[in-house]
Amino acid sequence: MSGRGSLMLHCRVSDIRSQLGRRETKGSEKRLWWRASRSSATSSPVSLAFLKSERCTPFQFPNVNRATIPYIHHFITFCCRFLVYPNDSEGNPFQEELVPLAVQSPALLHAMAAVAAGHLSRGQNQHQFAAAKHYSLALRGLTSTLSDSASAKSDATLGACLLLCVYEISHSENGLWQQHLQGARDLILYRGGPKTTDYLSRFFSLLDVSGSLFAGGGPLLEGNYWLDDDIPNSPEGNKARSAIPNWPAYDPEGDNENHFHILMTFMARMSRLSAEALAVDADPVKIKVAAAEIRADLNRWWLSCPDDLKEQSNDWRQQVREENLTVSQTLQEEGMSSIRSCMFGCVIYLNHILNPVFREPRSPEVSEAIKEILEIARETPEGYGLEMGLYFGLFMAGIAVFNETEEEDLLRSKLKADQRVSIYHADRALELLEVLWGRQHRYGVKYDWREVQNQMGIQVVPIKSMLAWIEL
Repeated sequence: MSGRGSLMLHCRVSDIRSQLGRRETKGSEKRLWWRASRSSATSSPVSLAFLKSERCTPFQFPNVNRATIPYIHHFITFCCRFLVYPNDSEGNPFQEELVPLAVQSPALLHAMAAVAAGHLSRGQNQHQFAAAKHYSLALRGLTSTLSDSASAKSDATLGACLLLCVYEISHSENGLWQQHLQGARDLILYRGGPKTTDYLSRFFSLLDVSGSLFAGGGPLLEGNYWLDDDIPNSPEGNKARSAIPNWPAYDPEGDNENHFHILMTFMARMSRLSAEALAVDADPVKIKVAAAEIRADLNRWWLSCPDDLKEQSNDWRQQVREENLTVSQTLQEEGMSSIRSCMFGCVIYLNHILNPVFREPRSPEVSEAIKEILEIARETPEGYGLEMGLYFGLFMAGIAVFNETEEEDLLRSKLKADQRVSIYHADRALELLEVLWGRQHRYGVKYDWREVQNQMGIQVVPIKSMLAWIEL
């Protein structure tokens, strides 16, 4: 072929999905076409086109270096689907709304490439340099963008900032994720504040609340800003709803999403209380009263949840049914398992604030929460734990067990991430638990994981990805 010819790569998302060994969402016939102008110089700029077959509208990415193409491809076909929810293939706003904005935003383009290269580098070291290069270019682009007030308010700028946070979470070992998250907060405030109908605001809230559980001090924005005001005329009466319709597609009514957003309100309260309890002048009586109030409210909410959720059997995958569950129904069930695991994790977290080193015997409800989390984990197929949100519960179970080798072995195996099914991993969370368990076995006393965390100088942060969690 002559140097002036053209190069076409046709990739069907479902093909990528099957290669990764994941379940395919029915009805997802989205296709990506990449067209690159060919030249004799391999390093010459190329033009990348992104089309969606249902609209057949091309998005040209001018002057994209040929070496960057595989990373943009990986971000679109894989990373997008696991940023927030698992197998989020239909109506994904990161694919449909954010990616096209990179046409006019070098910062966003390089942030996308950095996340993709960072993920690939976990199994292939040759991508390390590209990840660092694109991260640096994205930072430079953001600095330039922020000098313009209109650009600073754009989705492209906020999206780039959040993706750099994801990069630090999933790839780096330092705490720069906090700086990027604070920057995203400032951008959201500059845009007029968070909106529950905005997918980027939702993404921020998940990072914010989950991060606050381990960074301490509560979320970066005040109030339960991820919830809408009560809807007085709903069939169930006043009910705070915050789901974006049909995102993810397998939760069209937003039931699971709304349940988790309510659970986030308790996480935020626990985060603030944990920070207060660690203060030098903390009042133990006040802390105990506040913890009791949170526990009572959490129990009241849980009892009000549908029976299908709170009474879900841990072995629901093994139950005999007249008809097999559809893909959407399966993902809904897995989402409910995740909510249950996170709720039990909250029970452990709250008890840990009051009794971190077992000066009193371990509470029976903590033992029951550990049991439920481990049973859910045993029934969850390998590779599904991180993307479906079991890791927050698993980590909480890990900090609560005391010289229980069988439970530690199970947690150790379940906390190992499979890079083929998630962009996030739990390496440093497991590293912290190994140190914690080692000390407890060596000295025969219970340690507070927060003290171990500070001594190790690392952060572990859960994040919901329907309902996933990630560690930093």
